[in-house]
Amino acid sequence: MKCPRCEGLMYLERFADYFLTFDAWKCINCGAIMDRIILLNQQKSVLLSEFEEFEPLPTKGRNN
Repeated sequence: MKCPRCEGLMYLERFADYFLTFDAWKCINCGAIMDRIILLNQQKSVLLSEFEEFEPLPTKGRNN
């Protein structure tokens, strides 16, 4: 797998804390970490930024 940041090599690493253990991809060059949750949040962010580019249509209300 190639790193989306630097195109470097990524390897699968297991991360753990007191309550949770999960696997994620880590870049050997820049240290970027990618897992399922990070990728989903990035996709949501891109969709929201694309959505905000559009101006809302004027609505017909009492004041218009």
